[in-house]
Amino acid sequence: MSTLADALKGGGAFYKWDEIGQGTVVGGVVTDVIIRQARKFESVDLDFWDDGTPKMQAVIEVQTTERADADDDGKRSLTINLWSGQKRALADACRAAGVAEPTPGDTFSAVWTSGVGKAKDPRVFAYKITPGSGLGGVLAEQPKADPFATAPAAPAPMPADHAMAPAPAANPVESAKDLLRAGMSQPEVAIATGYSPEVVAALAGQL
Repeated sequence: MSTLADALKGGGAFYKWDEIGQGTVVGGVVTDVIIRQARKFESVDLDFWDDGTPKMQAVIEVQTTERADADDDGKRSLTINLWSGQKRALADACRAAGVAEPTPGDTFSAVWTSGVGKAKDPRVFAYKITPGSGLGGVLAEQPKADPFATAPAAPAPMPADHAMAPAPAANPVESAKDLLRAGMSQPEVAIATGYSPEVVAALAGQL
């Protein structure tokens, strides 16, 4: 740990992979990430490389829905060695998510995929990061009103070349989809239905 505050900090109960087992996905919303020196296996002694360089690991604390008892706040911690396979797996997860590192607000998941944890057969893990920002954050900042709850008051006239398009369905969402199926462009559907271009694009992706 780099600071006294880190050293004094508590943290959630650590996940124990021997109890979790292979193939079980664990994780939650990241609440904290710290870097600290690893300890030797089944020891409280700090671990070092042969040249005296400290072996470091990341500790990722997540908020889960797990509760072992009435005093359990649901926080759990994962340790990831910052060398060899675990480091590569974490780097792969960061690249796949388009982030430099997991940060508070992200959703972090981990699963033990193979290996038994011995010198010649180390445990192999896979990690997944779902950024807390991006599209999800943008949508969360939008007004609470449901754009699909009510139909637009007065759709604009349809272009002449789409005069034979099917009549809009009673459901406004299906109405927009019908227009897209009929060959109307997304901008034209946005004008005809009153939906935003983003909503129309989302509906087009469902076809």
